[in-house]
Amino acid sequence: MIGSKFKQNYKTIIGVTLLAFFLWLMVKMNQVYDYAIDIAIRYTNIDPDKILKYPQVDTVRVEFTGKGKDLIRLHFYHLYYQIDLSHAPLHLELDLTEHHEYVSSVGLNVKVKSIVRPRLLVIELDKKVTRKLPVVVKYKLDTPPGYLLMGVKAEPDSVEVTGPAEMFKKIKAIETETKEFKDVDQPLTEEFKIRQTTEYYSFIRPKKIKVFFDVQRLAEKNIPDVPVEVINVPPNLAVVPLPSTAVLYVKGGEKVLANLTAKDFRIVIDFKRLWRPIKGKVKADLITRANVLYMESHPPEFELIVRKKSK
Repeated sequence: MIGSKFKQNYKTIIGVTLLAFFLWLMVKMNQVYDYAIDIAIRYTNIDPDKILKYPQVDTVRVEFTGKGKDLIRLHFYHLYYQIDLSHAPLHLELDLTEHHEYVSSVGLNVKVKSIVRPRLLVIELDKKVTRKLPVVVKYKLDTPPGYLLMGVKAEPDSVEVTGPAEMFKKIKAIETETKEFKDVDQPLTEEFKIRQTTEYYSFIRPKKIKVFFDVQRLAEKNIPDVPVEVINVPPNLAVVPLPSTAVLYVKGGEKVLANLTAKDFRIVIDFKRLWRPIKGKVKADLITRANVLYMESHPPEFELIVRKKSK
């Protein structure tokens, strides 16, 4: 019988229950409460030639008092604690608890009861400087046997950094995030984020760079007929190296070696440094601007024929 009566009157029962709930909610929403939330700190009107020296606290916890319905609206407004730094000294200590008026609460029927934390804010300014700093790519790359990492190229290889003058006395380069790559057997291009320094307040542009890893297959090549040069010879002597040319055995990336010729190498003997009358054959210095892994000459040593020039 009870179930039958409920089915007959369930709409009335639900309606009365909802009405009671809304009446209770309206009473509660019109009562006064204290409520604390975190709001953003906004630093404004900094002189154009100045900048914050260090990263600052970016939120402040504020306790508000007001009716429940108004306190709920706090979450739908962009509230902030605004600090005006126009004509501020380089070192400023600000007691936030003494400046409730810095809290923006336009359109809300609430009041700031207290600043919970932080209570004291230390702000330091410095001369603003913009410079380009080189980028250091942080990575770990492994190649399988038979492959080599021939080079790493960042694009761009430097970034524009705006920060306090003191920062550039200590920081000479900007690092990227760290990435790891395993068993790379072909050229690779990867995007890296620039790591923001946490010690100083600064802006960096761009925030991302592309890095090219030149991975090549390991190769070897013989470079024939490379001339042997003798340098630092006294003007009264004539010196002839034997043999006068040599073969260079070179190891490196296959793409690098493919275009190398004898013109890309020098075999140099420093006569003043290496030659002695009783000394036999001498070794030469192998010089190249090519990005090669290993070089050796055949023959490995050279004989010098030394004669006095006729007057």
